[in-house]
Amino acid sequence: MWFTPDKKSGVPVSRQLYEKIKYFILSGELREREKLPSSRALGKDLNLARSTVLEAYDQLIAEGYLETRQGSGTTVAQGIIAMSHTPAVTAPARLHHDEGHTSKGQNSEIISFRSGIPDLEAFPKKEWAKIYAHVSESLPSSSFRYCEAEGVWGLREAIAAYLFRMRGIRVSPHRVMITSGSTQGLSLVARLLRKKGDVVFVEDPAHTGMAAVVTRAGLRMQGIGVDEQGMDVSALQKFFAAPRPDVAFVYTTPSHQYPLGAILPIQRRQALVRFAREMSCAVVEDDYDSEFRYEGAPTSALYELDPEMVIYLGSFSKILAPALRLGFALIPESMMDDWRREKRYMDVHTDALSQHALAEFIRKGGLERHIWKMKKIYARKRSHLLQCLTKNFGGAATVRGQATGLHLVASFSGIVFTEEVTETLYGKGVKVYPVERYSLRGDGSHAHEIILGYSHLTHEEISRGIEVIKKTLCL
Repeated sequence: MWFTPDKKSGVPVSRQLYEKIKYFILSGELREREKLPSSRALGKDLNLARSTVLEAYDQLIAEGYLETRQGSGTTVAQGIIAMSHTPAVTAPARLHHDEGHTSKGQNSEIISFRSGIPDLEAFPKKEWAKIYAHVSESLPSSSFRYCEAEGVWGLREAIAAYLFRMRGIRVSPHRVMITSGSTQGLSLVARLLRKKGDVVFVEDPAHTGMAAVVTRAGLRMQGIGVDEQGMDVSALQKFFAAPRPDVAFVYTTPSHQYPLGAILPIQRRQALVRFAREMSCAVVEDDYDSEFRYEGAPTSALYELDPEMVIYLGSFSKILAPALRLGFALIPESMMDDWRREKRYMDVHTDALSQHALAEFIRKGGLERHIWKMKKIYARKRSHLLQCLTKNFGGAATVRGQATGLHLVASFSGIVFTEEVTETLYGKGVKVYPVERYSLRGDGSHAHEIILGYSHLTHEEISRGIEVIKKTLCL
């Protein structure tokens, strides 16, 4: 296998190898069931450490590109369709240097296992304050006027470069639109795409905030079931039959399905893009807390498969702090003029000083340092939560969705989380979030599962909270 790592690129060699093998698979040079060299043999052939090869292989296996079986070695997975061409996108430009809720609910005594809240005690207050003060003092007076609706150019450049380094996404800064959080990004998308149709296909279960945004835009949701591999894309096939619905877009969280935590494999990602092309609708990819992956590198983005069909939403609320209402969207060229107009009508522009500060924070490496620091903190909290569940419940507790993100999903033998059970827990000082509340069907299929967010809690709070759940459930 031909591969020469670029040691000056700043991209880890394991990531470069992962990208190269993925390219060979998607281009058809490596065919399904074709056997790859062992990690030891490939490492020797390429003069790489075996651990580097293993890291690339593990990531490709996690995303469904490769399969491994005892005695059979590592082979290309079945069902991957070779792409006839790779969508052309512009590499990020070189950087220019000129350019609510409480963690424990309203009652501070309540231990809330709410998901998606970062550890605010670890926010880099001094570094952020220093950067914010510096940009406020050093910016020219013209920077205090209204800025462009699509955002400050320096931040758009910085995000494009950051996405390439951290997610392997190649995108021109021109396509990066700054938003006041991912919720606003989704709201803008819903408003712009409702002229294409009134139906939105969404994962079921799904985030209630997403459901509220879609409904407020006057669109109807059609739930698509989720299994251990994410959205059941095969269920979309029935909508090819006449009469076809007028579809505005498909909403998905492929890198870490919310709330169940599954990763959408490449076969389903390709099928989803094919469905969107056939139905002439967009796919909205919410890259929900994919930065915090504890087993392997972050999964690649669905956006890479077709930047003209996929709209990518990102946010800094869960990375840094919800108070920083800063997010972004990667949009097709065809939407840019309408996006600018709609954004202008919505709030003129996102806070420009915060944009300048975040751009400087990213350029100086502060964001990536913070992510790596928080990954270690969250990994320890995650391990502690898993240990507490094992200690208190043993085999009576089942966990899923723990490989990525700021929460996991737990179920307990014979327990259904009715309103009575959750109210009893709340009365004892613990707030839990049943998955059934996020179900569109509401048929009780997730009534035995709860979401346990841990990122904002201390080790002591996690221990105490699980002990209360144990005593209340009497397991």
